[in-house]
Amino acid sequence: MSYLETKFRTIDGVELHGRVYAASKPGPGIVMCPGFNCVLAMLNLPDCASSLQNHGITTLLYDPRNTGSSGGHLRNDIDPPQAISDISDALTHLLSLPSVTPSQAGLFGISFGGSVALTASALDPRLAFTVAVAPLTDFDFASFAQRRRVLLKCAKDRESQVLGNEPFKVPVINKDGENAVGFGHGIDAEKCGRLVREAREIAPGYVNSVTMMTYYKLAMWTPWPLWKTLGLGVAESGGRRSARGLKGVLVVVPELDTMSFPALQRQCYEDIECEEGFQKRLVEVEGAGHEDVLGEKYLEGIIERITTFINGVVLHKED
Repeated sequence: MSYLETKFRTIDGVELHGRVYAASKPGPGIVMCPGFNCVLAMLNLPDCASSLQNHGITTLLYDPRNTGSSGGHLRNDIDPPQAISDISDALTHLLSLPSVTPSQAGLFGISFGGSVALTASALDPRLAFTVAVAPLTDFDFASFAQRRRVLLKCAKDRESQVLGNEPFKVPVINKDGENAVGFGHGIDAEKCGRLVREAREIAPGYVNSVTMMTYYKLAMWTPWPLWKTLGLGVAESGGRRSARGLKGVLVVVPELDTMSFPALQRQCYEDIECEEGFQKRLVEVEGAGHEDVLGEKYLEGIIERITTFINGVVLHKED
């Protein structure tokens, strides 16, 4: 595994830190975005980046704002629109690398990062492709009653901060391996508990907590209408294929995902409207869950599908 430490600035001046896994010659490049409140060393992303590097794809993997070694004044505050803006700034850094051909740049995200990547791809025309692994498809709580309880706590937090107090923070995963505020449909408690324990060992910058207002920001985020437009705008007037702009999307769906229902992931994929020339691909991973889909057991097969997809988009090679 060969990489160089890097850092870059966002449009508002925050310094983000990451790694560049540079390919041996110019070609495709990927910005890789971790999951919800995760840092770059988690979810087997370094091995994923290294494998892509071995396939000739340069990868920029970074700690998102307010996490790990990256900057940001309100630690572990997760803001979806801000994350989308930041990944575009990461793309700007990627495009400056000598091992990346600018017309062959894309995004790669897992879980929450997959949702960020899909949304950014609808807004940044510099991208050629996007890969979303187990994207979150429903930013809500276990019940409407739980949603109301959480938003009441967010309102109290707002009142407290106005008075000059520090933001409330809550664990992401509690001692029972569950989300502490009932966000989402459910998680594999054993796998998530193991993920947090391993993160403390392999990712020193990881903190198992987020601001309470993180859930307020998630509750108001509805990116799906943007996802539906991803395959539009490929053709210019006269039917010519545009030289720039998104040309393909690949969605990886773990069969046993309990955090983001596979059926909803498939539906979001099917809802993407496509013009002629746009490449849309779905990869189903039998036996994989949300937390381990990029694990050693599945990684090689997934990387083969991803590299075949990228080559088809940017080099026009057939599957």
